[in-house]
Amino acid sequence: MVQLLTIIGSVALVFGVAYTVYGRYMSRVFELDDDRTTPAHEHYDGVDYVPSRKLELFGHHFSSVAGGAPIVGPITAALAWGWAPALAWIVVGTVVYGAMNDFAVLTSSVRHEGRSVGHIFGQYVGERGKSLMLSLGFTANLLVIGVLSLVVAIVFDAYPSAATASICYVVLALLFGLYKRFDFPFWLGTVLFVPAVFGSVWVGLTYPLVLVPASGTIVLPTVVNPNVSAWLIVVLLYAFAASVLPVQTLLQPRDYLSSFLLYAGLGGAILAIIVGTVFGTANQSLTMSLSPFTGFMSSAFDGIGPMVPMLFSTIFCGAVCGLHSMVCCGTTPKQLNHESDARTIGYGTTLAEGLLAVVAIGTVAVIPTVPSGAGIQLALPSFAKGGAIILSALGIPADVGAPFMALVLSAFALTTVDTSIRLGRYFVEDIVDEPETRLAGNRFVNGSAQSLLAYLLVASGSWAAIWPLFGGAVQVFAGLSMITVVVWLLNWDSTKEVLSLTIGAGFVLTMSLSALGYLALSSLWKKLLDPAWLNTASVIQILSVVVQVVTVGILGILAFEIVRVAFGTVSQKIELPSSSQEPGD
Repeated sequence: MVQLLTIIGSVALVFGVAYTVYGRYMSRVFELDDDRTTPAHEHYDGVDYVPSRKLELFGHHFSSVAGGAPIVGPITAALAWGWAPALAWIVVGTVVYGAMNDFAVLTSSVRHEGRSVGHIFGQYVGERGKSLMLSLGFTANLLVIGVLSLVVAIVFDAYPSAATASICYVVLALLFGLYKRFDFPFWLGTVLFVPAVFGSVWVGLTYPLVLVPASGTIVLPTVVNPNVSAWLIVVLLYAFAASVLPVQTLLQPRDYLSSFLLYAGLGGAILAIIVGTVFGTANQSLTMSLSPFTGFMSSAFDGIGPMVPMLFSTIFCGAVCGLHSMVCCGTTPKQLNHESDARTIGYGTTLAEGLLAVVAIGTVAVIPTVPSGAGIQLALPSFAKGGAIILSALGIPADVGAPFMALVLSAFALTTVDTSIRLGRYFVEDIVDEPETRLAGNRFVNGSAQSLLAYLLVASGSWAAIWPLFGGAVQVFAGLSMITVVVWLLNWDSTKEVLSLTIGAGFVLTMSLSALGYLALSSLWKKLLDPAWLNTASVIQILSVVVQVVTVGILGILAFEIVRVAFGTVSQKIELPSSSQEPGD
């Protein structure tokens, strides 16, 4: 059997070389210059545009782009097709596509006043192109909100202690935000609040929280089970509330504190793998007991489908992901203190997330027996169970290690959910002229509408459809964000990575649109045409599948139209700015 340490060590080496060599090269290509004033300083407003320390922004960005997806996707793919295809796509997708795209999108947004890729696209191809891109981003973003809210709800159901710990950690983040407003020493706040976050694990173990007991019911239709349904509503309500607060009140401090959970979870797991392998302290052998390849067609999760193209829409965070693009042109560029920070924030975090995805595969691969054909309600807790097995090499009891790893997963999914509602507001504000005077631009109206639509998208509870739909949608946005960067570069200097980004966009769009097409034809339409399913499904579940089908159609139409508009513009002669003009001016 293959040693888990060998795999993680090899991947870490590849990523280290990529960051050192290619990351430095990209910094020169995009001519990062700390003498330029970043949007955080130029447009400071104390709400969205707020300069942040590099370490603090790294924590926010890492937390926001990681979420639960680089854990859930690799686990789902490893159980569906084996760990080898999942590992191969993580490495290739991260190094060849993901990190480069994130770096490019972040830099382009910083050069365009921290605006979205839709705004940048529209600046060069016109208002229609801008509206198309922003509409697609908003649609894909709804899936981010809904799916990761469901992930959190399922984890809270499996580990009630993680629910209590998460509540404690959110309260601590609010207190840390209040602490920062009084300009107390930042290092002292770190010393005081970070240990308290880890202490919340003990509180959770002592006071686990279950909203609806196993025998209970809930007024709204059940998604997976009544407790999950209740938590789904609570999570969406929390995310809405968090999204309308100023970033320094909850988003910044919570993401900073939660980053230490990720560092501890990721770093602790890697340390445990090293110690357990070298010194033999693991209770169980840290080898890849899961099959490296289980077949081209998936039988897990009611059959996600063939490995090509479904692997690429199952693993997106941890490879190449449109959610990253949204954050790279959303909250992060509005907080970047210096241009040179873009290499660490835009490029480095993507590599770190790829390593997290590999560790996630390791957590499920070391479990001696994983239920065959298990649904997501068993696949998600596998991360906590396998993580506890790994952490046992450091002498951490399983009844502590498993809830801690569940807290890590839920904390980052929560982070992405409310960040995404804020990003959705940015999309709408870019679409609507004078958003402050329009109802759609009101953050309370906008946030509540997003929460409701996100709920409808996941109310069917069918993981085999929901997760690849989520992945396909955000990967379409990733491919189109690459096209946006290409359009910008052609207006700046056509020799700057245009070919590599164009090829990357073509591959990502081909795989993602193929996955969405397969999903719509093989899964969603079959349900709507199946009398047996229609007779047993609730009205909300039927409405949810209808919304999913409509979403696939909207995404496909928007994607093809955006590509047509982009290449129609590029095919014409583009007037290049003079060599003295700064990129993005």
